[in-house]
Amino acid sequence: MKKYIFMAVTGMLALSSCSNDDNDVQTTQNAPRQMTFTAGFGDEAQTRATLDGSTKKVSFDAGDEISILSDNNTNTKFTTTAGGASATFTGTATADANFYAVYPYTDGLTLDTSTGVISGVTIPRNQTNAAMSPCGWDPKAPIAYATTTGTSLQFHNACALLKITNGRDYAQEITVSCNEALTGTFSLNTSSGALSGSDTQKNALVGFVDYGKTIYIAIAPGEKTGFKASWTDGGFPVTKVKGSVTFYAGKIYDLGNTNDW
Repeated sequence: MKKYIFMAVTGMLALSSCSNDDNDVQTTQNAPRQMTFTAGFGDEAQTRATLDGSTKKVSFDAGDEISILSDNNTNTKFTTTAGGASATFTGTATADANFYAVYPYTDGLTLDTSTGVISGVTIPRNQTNAAMSPCGWDPKAPIAYATTTGTSLQFHNACALLKITNGRDYAQEITVSCNEALTGTFSLNTSSGALSGSDTQKNALVGFVDYGKTIYIAIAPGEKTGFKASWTDGGFPVTKVKGSVTFYAGKIYDLGNTNDW
């Protein structure tokens, strides 16, 4: 009788050992590890990173950062060390069946994996950095997104860009406004590219644009009513009124030279 009991206990220990081995394998597979994503832009892209005004080519810059999200990963930062039309982003993450990416990296992003909606993407109202940036826009302003079941990311632009050239002989502050949301914090639907949100503003501001400089202002796309662009001349605003206009993501809209307004 004791012999049989001993054999039964031995069998249970063996099963327990196998179960622990399986758990160890599963834990190892789900452990964070270094991963690499190769990223580029879709054919429709006309904005982001380095932009050539004549060819409208886009590329990433060295040091760019993206957010990676999935069921197993909460807003993980990935970085590229070399720019180009196609760039390699490296970081530490857990393997998963589906990945979602947002450019640029943004703190506080959250993902609803049942809908593919990413909350917390931000188009800044104050885009003063556009006035100082060599490329003419605030590097944190234009939003792009991508999804993948592997490691290849094809980004799509979520913003439209407004192009304005300062033709006056002095620096000036430029503002665009309308009756609908232009900037702020949005939820991004990665299936349709649509932006929606309640914490938004109906204007965007770029301060002290130098004479002869061309700037780009990132805005949420869509139909805008009462749209106007203004610059300040000796304390008095000069306004270019567009009325009702529809802006599409990934497109650049030239509002002309302020000297002609």
